[in-house]
Amino acid sequence: MRRLPPLNALRAFEAAARHLSFSRAAEELHVTHAAISHQVRALEEEAGVALFVRTGRAVELTDAGRALLPMLSQAFDQIADGWAQALGEEGGPLTVSVEPSFAARWLVLRLGRFYRAHPEIELRLLPSPEIIDFETQNVDVGIRYGLGGWTDVIAEKLFEATVYPVCSPLLIDPKKPIRTPEDLRQYPLLHEETMGHWLQWLEAAGVKNPKWAARGPLFIEASLALQAAAAGQGVALANDALAMTDLAEGRLVRLFDLEVPDEEAYWLVYPKRSARKPKVQAFRAWIREEAGLLPAEIAGLKERVRSKARERAKEPKRGPEAP
Repeated sequence: MRRLPPLNALRAFEAAARHLSFSRAAEELHVTHAAISHQVRALEEEAGVALFVRTGRAVELTDAGRALLPMLSQAFDQIADGWAQALGEEGGPLTVSVEPSFAARWLVLRLGRFYRAHPEIELRLLPSPEIIDFETQNVDVGIRYGLGGWTDVIAEKLFEATVYPVCSPLLIDPKKPIRTPEDLRQYPLLHEETMGHWLQWLEAAGVKNPKWAARGPLFIEASLALQAAAAGQGVALANDALAMTDLAEGRLVRLFDLEVPDEEAYWLVYPKRSARKPKVQAFRAWIREEAGLLPAEIAGLKERVRSKARERAKEPKRGPEAP
């Protein structure tokens, strides 16, 4: 038989110790300050040791109190998770399966806003190019890049993508200028398995029979192709979501204004049974809001790029240095 102190006394101590305040503990548990004080005193009498040192209106934990707090907090967390699971509401972290390039180049740059809005939700990212099976894997939501049409999940389009050529500003050789799409044949083309295809873009640009477009290295992940482009290894196709930061910071430059729509798009997906979970609802609302901000972010980026170009055009040309 377990020998346990009164549960209300444990709850009062844990809240007061976590806040180091009897008043805030009383607010959290919806009781009076006197009730918290009474419960803590009863627990101290039961334990035979002091748990707090009271100095005026402030309180500090004793060694015994510091030892007890983490064990109690963990126990109450486990009780809360078990209760949520018993009610069909999974406790624990919100697990998000996400395409790796999108995770690295778009999602993680914005997660701070989610943490600030929902500090109570622990987020676990699972980068994977594979389509997650929600029935067999412990995943709450996913972000997929594809055509849609999945029948086993709820799928909501976050945004579509258009692709355009980018490269490092250091790549272009003055002796091999890129003035027209046909000029791209002078440089290696970097290929990626899922994000756009060079043949489609070149044909849309009016290049006739661009068989030469097939040459160049192939990357499994779009982020690797863009990283190679930023390192001056060649020209890659990019979309706004993945290339925006590199474009803003000058590591990449756009070569042409032509954008070709990609057949695939970014989708938020989750099983129907998860639709009512508060943590899923919170993430859904947040990421849809973030996706809605993308057009304005891109418009601002384009204006900054144009502004920098105008500033460079106003700079006086430097003549050749005297020998």
